[in-house]
Amino acid sequence: MSKIAIITPCLLPVPAIKGGAVERLITGIIDDNEKYNKFDIDLYCISDKNTNEFAFNKTHIINVYNDGVDKYIDKFTDSLYRRIPNVSSKRLLDKQIIKCFSARLQQLDGIYDAIVVQNVMSTALEIVEFCQGKYEIPIYFHMHNCVDVYRSPYYVKKLVQNGVQFIAVSEYIKKEILECDRNAVVHVLYNGVSLKNVQKKDVGEDAARKFLYSGRIIPGKGVKELVLAFGNFLDKLNLEEKREYRLDIIGFSDSLTLYERQVMNIAQKYSENICCLKKISADAILEKYYDYDVIVMPTKGMEPFGLVALETISRGIPLITTNSGALPEIVGAGAEIVDKSNNFVDNLEKSIWRLSHDNNLKKDIAEKGFARAREIDDFNLDKYYSNFISIINKENDTGVISIIVPVYNVEKYLDRCVDSIEKQIYRNLEVILVDDGSTDSSGDICDKYAKLDPRIKVIHQENQGLSAARNSGLEIAKGELVFFLDSDDYIEPETIESMAQKMVKDHADIVACGIKLTGDKNEIFTSSECGMWSGHEAVIQMMRTNNVCSVAWNKLYKRNLFNSIRFPAGMLHEDEATTYKLLYKAKLVSYTPETFYCYFQRSNGIMGEKISERSRHFIKAIQERIAFFDEQDEKDLVQHSRITLLDGIKYAYRNEKDVKRKKELLKMYQSNIGFGNAPEVMGVRKASALLLWKYLRY
Repeated sequence: MSKIAIITPCLLPVPAIKGGAVERLITGIIDDNEKYNKFDIDLYCISDKNTNEFAFNKTHIINVYNDGVDKYIDKFTDSLYRRIPNVSSKRLLDKQIIKCFSARLQQLDGIYDAIVVQNVMSTALEIVEFCQGKYEIPIYFHMHNCVDVYRSPYYVKKLVQNGVQFIAVSEYIKKEILECDRNAVVHVLYNGVSLKNVQKKDVGEDAARKFLYSGRIIPGKGVKELVLAFGNFLDKLNLEEKREYRLDIIGFSDSLTLYERQVMNIAQKYSENICCLKKISADAILEKYYDYDVIVMPTKGMEPFGLVALETISRGIPLITTNSGALPEIVGAGAEIVDKSNNFVDNLEKSIWRLSHDNNLKKDIAEKGFARAREIDDFNLDKYYSNFISIINKENDTGVISIIVPVYNVEKYLDRCVDSIEKQIYRNLEVILVDDGSTDSSGDICDKYAKLDPRIKVIHQENQGLSAARNSGLEIAKGELVFFLDSDDYIEPETIESMAQKMVKDHADIVACGIKLTGDKNEIFTSSECGMWSGHEAVIQMMRTNNVCSVAWNKLYKRNLFNSIRFPAGMLHEDEATTYKLLYKAKLVSYTPETFYCYFQRSNGIMGEKISERSRHFIKAIQERIAFFDEQDEKDLVQHSRITLLDGIKYAYRNEKDVKRKKELLKMYQSNIGFGNAPEVMGVRKASALLLWKYLRY
């Protein structure tokens, strides 16, 4: 059974004894989990003495305390963040959450299978920073609101870079996230309403007379505009007609805000027709809906989902709403939609007039809305838990995995390589041995294994080089996942199973593992810190660190990444010319430091080719990389690639014996850097060092 952490916003308690839309959804998850028993849940939520009476078998509540000075500092800074444009909010409470999180991890036998942070991005970033390099745990951010000070574009980019996946409450929110960073991985999990025992309203034969607005009385909800529109509508009626119409506005607070007073003052002119009422409980308002002919939801601000709209149409009650945010996505043709961008008050008045004078329109909207709420299966709250599971707890069946082994004159090492494949714990394999015109007994060894194991296929071809051999394997590979293994290397028995499980768990497109050097040297080559990144960030990791690495062979790939990508035939440093394209195409790249791949370096192998020849191919590969990212308008990746090019030229220059070639390399270096174009993406110090070498070789 999976063990997950759900970190609430820690603003209201869970279970949702004090309300809150997010808190009610989380409560639904833990209640359903008691019935269906899919997770062990650690629930991090704000401490409240009234939640102590709740007991769960599958949820362990971890109380986060927010007492003392920090609480008041957060309240003060929050008021500042709301007033300052283009900032990203922070809070001291997040440090307390991390303290609880750290203490809990010390108690656990193992680690979480997933972490879900609800709606506060500063908390998610703290969790990312705490786990970074230490814990191989996929992190999800469940985004219930639009991009704002608490969910800023800067925060979105930081989370995407670090491989955090997003759960959006609508396609509209998904679009907002992708506008902040196109590399984001976003799942959509619609909020829902319960359709159990929901009665369909009898809209009757008369046109609409009683209208209702229920919700917060704030500018973004368009309440003032509604009162103005309804007033204009009333002004066009005679005295007798006016008496038939009523608008109730439910949601005023006990201590009126300035905006609430403004709304009341406008409504006072129509006191016989417009009634301003205090807010009531969510359950009570659902019953009250049936007392009205039309519900009005005149939202001006961006609406992330539109729960009130869905609750309304699910009961067959006519709805007037706007084209704000996700509302058109939710209601479809099941509502009268008002354009809020131009002449909003006039448009709202016209919609009120239409529904109050056209009974057929009223009935048509009610019928379409009622059907809409049922035809979209994911709007049903009963599906919410299973939909949540399908995102967090993906099925683990990865099917056939293809292992491609290019073979050329490796008779001394081939048995060890293929035997390591035979010993894999994961058995559903397709093994493709590509004999690239070997002149020793390697081809015969391949055929021997194919006779013994039906999973092994052999391709014999004329010698065309490593790239062509890999490409031949790709052409016939049947697996949805692909792994490359060089024929003089070998892998540990758990390699494929562990990497495939990690790919599923992390929703990754590529999983890289640690590399262990064998032969003359026996040491770990790669980083000891785990990681997960967007494809874009993984390209940077490839160029700047020793975790992902540019080699093709320590990685498990989704085969569809190769749909338009192949290794360049006849080229040394073929990995430098290919891997970055695969990483860039991937949405998520995951790295485990487990040293599953055992790399054996031979002095007479391809890697042993003379530096002069290899450097030519390397430089060409990096120049092509620069052109590729320039075409994609990826300015930071162009700069990183230029740094790789300059460092590569320096290395070749220092190791080159031929004087003429050294001059060519120096000229190439000098033409690629100047005072106006020194790459600054790694900081001033690196840029200065690269620029200095143009004039002073050291």
